[in-house]
Amino acid sequence: MTTSPGPRLDPAELAERVREVHRDGTVVDVHTHTSGYLPGYAARVFRWIYRRTMPADLPLAVAREGEVHALVTKAIGDPMATRWWARSPWSAVEAQLGDIEAETGRAGGRLVRTAGELRQARAAGELAVMLGLEGADAIGRRLDRLDQLKARGVRLIGLIHLGHNQIGTTCLPWQEYIGALRIGRSRPLGLTSFGRDVVRRMNALGLVIDLAHADSDTLRDVLAVSTQPIVVSHTGARSLDDFARYLGDDEVRAVARAGGLIGLWPYLGFRSDGRPRGVQDLPDLVRHARHLAAIAGAEQLCLGTDLNGLPGVMAGYRGEQDVPLITAALLEGGFTVAEVQGILGGNFLRLLEELDA
Repeated sequence: MTTSPGPRLDPAELAERVREVHRDGTVVDVHTHTSGYLPGYAARVFRWIYRRTMPADLPLAVAREGEVHALVTKAIGDPMATRWWARSPWSAVEAQLGDIEAETGRAGGRLVRTAGELRQARAAGELAVMLGLEGADAIGRRLDRLDQLKARGVRLIGLIHLGHNQIGTTCLPWQEYIGALRIGRSRPLGLTSFGRDVVRRMNALGLVIDLAHADSDTLRDVLAVSTQPIVVSHTGARSLDDFARYLGDDEVRAVARAGGLIGLWPYLGFRSDGRPRGVQDLPDLVRHARHLAAIAGAEQLCLGTDLNGLPGVMAGYRGEQDVPLITAALLEGGFTVAEVQGILGGNFLRLLEELDA
């Protein structure tokens, strides 16, 4: 486990190590979107609201520029996205999954469902895309929807997104996320009875549970029920920034003890009083990585950039094309080539292989 930075690397040596990570490893971004999770008019509204900070929309093909070999690309199933589609939430999710499939085709990529298929795409030089869902609101109270998602090729599901739902409670409702109207907690926190059934069914189907937006109570409850490791696909260390979307040290330990993964997230936003929240630049991202690794071990980290889903990104980072800059920063921060290969994909592949077995 890396706990201290190494000596500063010669630029040529650093460049060679970056090439080694991407050449010999499999780089996987476990949390991305296409720009099609909202219909056109709604996407324009969202972009106008965040016009000062929002990065450009990027096609999935940009992953090739960043030497990223695989993406987990998610539809959004909570009302913040589905209500814009003027159709049922389930139909809105199906439309978004169709958009991901079409975008994968335009990128010359291959849809994959398993670690083995992902490795095959990597060996063939094809971009691998694994379908996911962020916010399981759209399944309603029908457990069979999970079976349908699995049959469609969805492999990773975030139970909660920007609002409490029939499964559990979120750490940061959308009103607070944008620094607007604050709301009170009007319901019991944590996993519901139906949520426990969802976790058990996802375990049975080999679906990966993502708790990136879950509150502490829901995280604790899921870990108590799940027999399989979970992913917190895009987050950070609350000890370094008191941001509700980040994990406290005890939560980091609990996820790691269960064999789960914690995703590094290049988000930068601002609180209602104008103070920044998130990671400000590459050195700050490494600071989070080092803190998380000191508690959980580098083998429990992964990367979730939130491509096309972020209203703001850290300085020095534009999108998937800049993943090699993250690689270099981690190496300069004292992580070994093997550790960085794990963080950038190997650890997620290990988790998938465990579920595929």
